[in-house]
Amino acid sequence: MQLKSAFFLVMISLSLTAPALCQSGLRAQQEQACQDDAYRLCPDEIPDEARVANCLGRQKARLSPACRAMFKQPPRQR
Repeated sequence: MQLKSAFFLVMISLSLTAPALCQSGLRAQQEQACQDDAYRLCPDEIPDEARVANCLGRQKARLSPACRAMFKQPPRQR
């Protein structure tokens, strides 16, 4: 139960760092893309969502390609 709660916090954190990812269809992709990376690279930060997001952000080079894509910011509109 604690791992599910921690994962939920990770996903909330990621959605806060990339607002475009909060759209309904992308939520499942986000969870699938970053779950393993969060547990592999940032286990000591769980369940603090801000620390997990910062940890994953600092380690972009080590993230899986799918998770790394979740951290890309949408292009700015002019």
